[in-house]
Amino acid sequence: MSENPNKPTNSDTKSDTHTHNDIIVGLAGHIDHGKTSLIRALNGFDGDRMQEEKERGITLDLSFSHLRTPTRNIAFIDVPGHEKLIRQMIAGAYGIDVLLLVVAADDGIMPQTREHLAIADMLGITQCVCVLSKADKATSTLIAQRKAEITELFSAHTIALVEIMPFSLLGSAESTRNPYIDPLITLLQTLPKPKRRDYGMVVYYIDRAFSVAGAGCVVTGTLVSGEIAKSQDLLICEIQKQVQVRNLQIHDEDHAHATPSHRVALNLTHTNPHELQRGFLLTQKGFVRGANLIDVWVRCFEGMNLRHNANYELYIGARHLSVRLNILDDGLCSLSSKEPIFALFMQPFILRDGNVSVGGGVVLNPINDPIKKKTKIPLLQALVKRDFPQAFKILTHIHRHGFGVVSSTQRFGLSHQESSVILQNLHEEGAVFFDQRELVAYPMSEIEWLKNAILDIFIKNKHALLSAQSLQLKYKWASLQLLQSALSELVAQRFILQRDSLFLAKNNGIDDIEEFLEDRIYTLLSEQGYAPIAPYNLYDSLEIDRKLGDKILKRLSKSQKVLRVAHNLFITTDSMSKLTAIMREIIHTHGYIDIALLRSVLPLSRKYLINYLEYLDKFGDISKDGENRRVLRYGLS
Repeated sequence: MSENPNKPTNSDTKSDTHTHNDIIVGLAGHIDHGKTSLIRALNGFDGDRMQEEKERGITLDLSFSHLRTPTRNIAFIDVPGHEKLIRQMIAGAYGIDVLLLVVAADDGIMPQTREHLAIADMLGITQCVCVLSKADKATSTLIAQRKAEITELFSAHTIALVEIMPFSLLGSAESTRNPYIDPLITLLQTLPKPKRRDYGMVVYYIDRAFSVAGAGCVVTGTLVSGEIAKSQDLLICEIQKQVQVRNLQIHDEDHAHATPSHRVALNLTHTNPHELQRGFLLTQKGFVRGANLIDVWVRCFEGMNLRHNANYELYIGARHLSVRLNILDDGLCSLSSKEPIFALFMQPFILRDGNVSVGGGVVLNPINDPIKKKTKIPLLQALVKRDFPQAFKILTHIHRHGFGVVSSTQRFGLSHQESSVILQNLHEEGAVFFDQRELVAYPMSEIEWLKNAILDIFIKNKHALLSAQSLQLKYKWASLQLLQSALSELVAQRFILQRDSLFLAKNNGIDDIEEFLEDRIYTLLSEQGYAPIAPYNLYDSLEIDRKLGDKILKRLSKSQKVLRVAHNLFITTDSMSKLTAIMREIIHTHGYIDIALLRSVLPLSRKYLINYLEYLDKFGDISKDGENRRVLRYGLS
């Protein structure tokens, strides 16, 4: 299994013991400035692998190779320099650690030089080595001038210029080591590895998918965050399909697991290459949700402007899709798409209009909330500053029926524990109510709303016997802890009473709860006759706790006042005796009884009729004659 079946194997194939020090280097620069030639000189790999590329002498798609040194493995991603192929450049740039910007000494800085650098800067790449190629075609004066121009270009960007290194292929024969190669390799193998952002999950974008004989589906891509191990289950987000990693390779070698800053080939089960596309995201199940609308912060490239309600191409990770942009405020926008966008908080992206790169930014709200603009803008402003306490206050106010932080990793780049600490602090300040067990926050106004709703229940039914569990059946959005808090506050304020785990109206007039309920339940079952409602519906009608209701039904059954005919069918013994007499009379009249005959006397639903016929099976003088037909075992006398 190889990441690139057409790629020659590097001569040094010994096992890599420095995987945590490995880096990914991305080559960028204007067309025909020598990126592919530089790679060939470094490791012998010819990136122009397709016939069209060889004929035209330019790279049309991403190419991947690597160089093993004594201290680290250096993976190279060579991207096209042509203006019409910038989309391929963006697709390859998202996962790199170091930018290797190639500028031809004779041409100098060109349009794609500027565009590639601006894109790399926007995508958060922190360091760059600039290679001044074709140094043999420039005088020392021109070389000095080019270095000054490059230094000035970088002054307008946050990406750090590590060094400018001249390079040339002229005069390098097969028997002679190119003098420019070793200094560049030394620099690349000693550069400090930049700290990558840990998204708190596996983030792996597919860039290629193909079949390998005897192995099946193989995908290649860059592991941006997390670790992937053999036999691990992963989810392909765009098609919502769970797969398993049968095997994985890093630079043509089998490994037990992969870490960030590696080009990784995965042999996947339960899928095939035909259903996979470049840019599909692999992660663990339950970590990432897709949204058709996300909120972002955008900064335009020099000379560019955004148009409200206009269509653009969004490049995020290795994927691109069409979006419509709506401007909300200064730098704050919403992006909507017909396809779900699987984005992460503070994930960088690029926006393009046709063949023009307009700008880029970071994702602020990857799971959009249906809120009005006047509320959304303060929320996004808080997220820009990473002011999570303020953002959580706003979101809790918006989601009055519960703001959950289960998806904190995707939404805020926070672990559950980090989100819980923030919400617990807000809870202690009295700003929100936070249920630590359920990881859900509510506005404090919801406790007052619940207290009023509970009091209203007692006004309408002074015999109601409530618990947090029984109330949750009515208010499914409320957690048990929130309901318990509302009940406890009413008790503390002397509006209601508490007996053990039950809550009662102050004027309930009940001396013995269980005796009272036994009488109430028996009376209701008697009134319902041959069509008693299911126990839970009975408890709900009485507004009593289910656990207590079950206890009372067991007491009634034990005392033989009530019979349990089926799982959810309890009937009084008196009613069942009368019903048995009716059914026996039908048998004596017709010689048998079935559903149709019983329904002609008792117009009940089929559920009741079948259970009552089956009840007859307990009598020794009655036998089954078919599925739903009963007769006297010894015939009519």
